[in-house]
Order: sequence, then C-alpha cells, then structure tokens
Amino acid sequence: MIGSSREAGIVLILFSTIGLIIPAVVVLRHFIGIDPLSMLNIKWGKTLIDVVFSILAAGVCLLNFYLTLSVPWLYKRQHGGIEGFAHVSGLPLTGGFFIFCAGTLLPPSVPLGIYLLLLYAIDGNGIPFFFFSFIQTCNGYN
Repeated sequence: MIGSSREAGIVLILFSTIGLIIPAVVVLRHFIGIDPLSMLNIKWGKTLIDVVFSILAAGVCLLNFYLTLSVPWLYKRQHGGIEGFAHVSGLPLTGGFFIFCAGTLLPPSVPLGIYLLLLYAIDGNGIPFFFFSFIQTCNGYN
C-alpha cells in the first residue's frame, strides 16, 4: 500500500506519463506514419534489431500474461483456494520497454501497430496492469 496521497499522486503521474508514451509512439509510427524518433537519425541495421525487439516483447508480455492470469487460476484449482498463494511478478515494465523499442524500429504498418498494442494490453505486469491494481488499492480492494 502506498504511504501517502502525495506519493500516490507522484507515482500515478509518473506511470501515466510513461503509460501513454508507449502506445502514443506505436500509434504515431504505425497508424499515422510519423516517426517519433526521426530526429535521432538512428542508422544501425534495423531489420534484425526490430525483429529481436518484437520477439522479446511478445515473449515477455506472454510470460507476464501467463503469470498474472494462469498461475493463480491453476493454484486455486489445485489447492481449492487462493489462500497461501504468493503473487509472482514476471518482468514488470520490461514488456513495455521492448514494445517501445519495437514500435520505433519496425517499419510503419497497421497490422504491426495492432499487434504491438495488443501485446501492450495483455502485458500482465506492465503499465496497464499497474493502473488496474492502483485503482483497486485506492478503492480498498485486495
């Protein structure tokens, strides 16, 4: 639980800023056609690096999705309840980082943009999940 409302506000502002930057980059690049990092003049061979970031993003997001939804369900099914279950955090925020990198390096394409936004939405320990758990904590749910 977060200590004070000031800390909660700072954390919420920080994560909402980061949480909006990642899908904004994907939307700008893949749906609108604007390269948000064009001012950096990245000249490395992007074909291999963007595919690697895309595969890493998919792997991390699917691992986080599995750990967030499947593992508690399996534990509850095997033990008859959720008592004693210790939540396992996969790789928090890592999926968002890989999605950001893949979104800026992959060539502009609507299907790739939809793919990256879908990965971002199912990332179980990513920033979208943070908002749901933050709201639950503030409302008193556990």
